[in-house]
Amino acid sequence: MSQIWKLTISFFLSALLFGCGGQIHEKPIAGCERISGTPGPEDFDVIRDTSTVIVSSHERRNGLKDIGALFEISFANPKQTLVAKKIETNYPENFRPHGISYAKVKGVDTLAVISHTLVEENPHTLELFERSKTGQWKHIKTLSDPSLTSPNDIYMNESGEIFASNDNGTSSPMRKYWDMIIRSARADISYYDGNTFQTLGVPVILGNGIYIRKKGEKELLYRSVFSEKAVRIYEVNRDRGKINLKYIDSIQIGAGPDNILEDESGMLWLAGHDSTYKFIRHVMNGKNLAPTRVFKINPETKEVNEVYANEGAEISAGSTGLVYKDKLLISQVFEDFLLVCPKPSTPF
Repeated sequence: MSQIWKLTISFFLSALLFGCGGQIHEKPIAGCERISGTPGPEDFDVIRDTSTVIVSSHERRNGLKDIGALFEISFANPKQTLVAKKIETNYPENFRPHGISYAKVKGVDTLAVISHTLVEENPHTLELFERSKTGQWKHIKTLSDPSLTSPNDIYMNESGEIFASNDNGTSSPMRKYWDMIIRSARADISYYDGNTFQTLGVPVILGNGIYIRKKGEKELLYRSVFSEKAVRIYEVNRDRGKINLKYIDSIQIGAGPDNILEDESGMLWLAGHDSTYKFIRHVMNGKNLAPTRVFKINPETKEVNEVYANEGAEISAGSTGLVYKDKLLISQVFEDFLLVCPKPSTPF
């Protein structure tokens, strides 16, 4: 069975079990433009020191056979046209990037990227890249572990720890389907401490975006749970090198939440999928539109504000949204562009 049909069946079951959605109330932003040339720009992260956005790009409509790449967009010159430039580097074999996270690890610019290799022995890997003093990116390490059952999004901190959110508890298509049918929560978080992996014991049904932010002395982990249309919040507790997550609360979004990022003012941003059914049709054919919704979350008050919504004509199946400088940048799962809009005015 081809990878695209496996994906289609998976989302078909998701539609049956988690709803098809309906017509959304559009919230347009005037003056949006496309940044073309990035097939399937599913996720991105920001390097604020250099005013650069790094994009994870992979064409997913060819049975997942195509190899992907990373792109960079410079925001350093506000008068310059935004262009996506492919990063030329020593990419690992079978590189099909998905979630991406940037951190300055021990003083070195570092990227951690999920890759779906389609290789039976290690179907999912974490690929690490470092940037030299001359500005060149270099692939330095491949990480693999059985706990990476189906990684979707990733978060890395400055100590080199990595948290990977699995969207399923297995790589086996049949077991994935069965888990959804019986609503079995098996999608855990895989944690890498710099040497070894462990699972964190917080399985859900269809995990997605993941992000960690500090609140005083506390670390709070935010995780998108597609099946709940919510973002779960956990307190990160550390004990003798081990991580324990304490569930605190959930923030209801009203759509299937995807990747999570934080802006310069401390607000959280995410894109959400309103209709699984329309998403499936978009998987099958790009002419079929799928809604894109972008939300801003105040992590202190847990207030949610929808800042952008489109039925799919402007951008379909949006996966990441973030305000950076004076722009709102929105990525998507399949088509070959990002959408960049003027920064929207919001209540908070």
